[in-house]
Amino acid sequence: MDTKETLRSIDLLSGLTEDQIEMLVPSTVLVEKKKDATLFNVGQEANDLYILLEGKVSIQVKLSSRPETVGIVVLQNRGQLVGWSGLIGGSHYTARALCQEDTKLLQIEGVALMKVLESNPAASFEVMREIAKVISNRIRNLQSVVLKTL
Repeated sequence: MDTKETLRSIDLLSGLTEDQIEMLVPSTVLVEKKKDATLFNVGQEANDLYILLEGKVSIQVKLSSRPETVGIVVLQNRGQLVGWSGLIGGSHYTARALCQEDTKLLQIEGVALMKVLESNPAASFEVMREIAKVISNRIRNLQSVVLKTL
């Protein structure tokens, strides 16, 4: 896999310059997970974010009203963001990410991505707008799940 070419192909990062993509390469690795593997758990320190390349990942939360974890969204499209908490320094994941089939993702160090974004305010705004959309959709999905349990 050509990491630079793969990073370039991700819509979320489309506003970055060639030099900025180059800066991310050393902080990016391909992660391959088998079906039923956990990518991260609730409360785990969030240092990285992931971009889905292939496969399917269920984002799950534990509700106090139910004994089992509940899926709030299933990610299965190339380029979808998994683990946005990794972009926020000193944070922890707020959900569990479970691979529902063999899955390939790009793992990007959150600190490295923030450093790149700080060097380009225009690109940073576009990336943060896309991340805000992701968070908004996840909150809406969570709200829907919670309302169904009442």
